[in-house]
Amino acid sequence: MASVYPYPEAMRQSPFVFNVSDLVGTSASGRSVTVDTTVDWSLELIRLVDDEPVIADMTFHPVSGGVAVTGSVSFVTEETCHRCLRATTTERRATIGALFDKEDDDETYPLDGHEIDVEQMLRDEVLLSLPVVTTCGEDCPGVVDSAQNDLNTGASGDDGILRSPFAVLKDLLGPED
Repeated sequence: MASVYPYPEAMRQSPFVFNVSDLVGTSASGRSVTVDTTVDWSLELIRLVDDEPVIADMTFHPVSGGVAVTGSVSFVTEETCHRCLRATTTERRATIGALFDKEDDDETYPLDGHEIDVEQMLRDEVLLSLPVVTTCGEDCPGVVDSAQNDLNTGASGDDGILRSPFAVLKDLLGPED
């Protein structure tokens, strides 16, 4: 059951910011929340689809000195195959596990008063779950040397004859003696 943000929707600064005053320093059982919004996150050959929402189902748990966040996030990516340069779309899912704490260190996210901003945590979890090298699948046709020249579809010369990239060097050599 997703909780309702304690302020009217018009007063919220961001879909990623949540008031956790009911959890900090208590022994409450936790609270479920959902983030459902579009984002503009990407890496070199892979990006989240702009018009598909990122949906994060999270549970906030009170812990000593902060709030633990667990759950999962689902999203859709558009990636370019590193071998054939084809664009594909993939539905993905990542696990969430993070700690928001008042202490300023490299292992936790900041707890600002009684609010947490889960955007950086979600961005980190999503982008770290993406593959470093993307491939369109087991049936990938392979190498493409340029966007206009797919070596898997046939000849690359103007006259339809496949030419060696070293053919131009033969004109640089003099006649054999």
